[in-house]
Amino acid sequence: MSDIPFIDYLNAVDDLLEARYGITSNDVDMQGIAQAQEQGWTPEEHVEWLAEHYDLERIDVDPYGGSNA
Repeated sequence: MSDIPFIDYLNAVDDLLEARYGITSNDVDMQGIAQAQEQGWTPEEHVEWLAEHYDLERIDVDPYGGSNA
């Protein structure tokens, strides 16, 4: 179980989702985010899982294939 409060975990997930995929936690399953935290996933691990699960396309990649992050 994560030592950080859920709101901090949620904010980290939101920041990553918005920066990488242009969406927020309102666009995905909030219960799934809570479960990921309970299972000890980092926010980054959960965001990458969401990206694979929903087939999200990154928006922070430059036209030459590099990351803008």
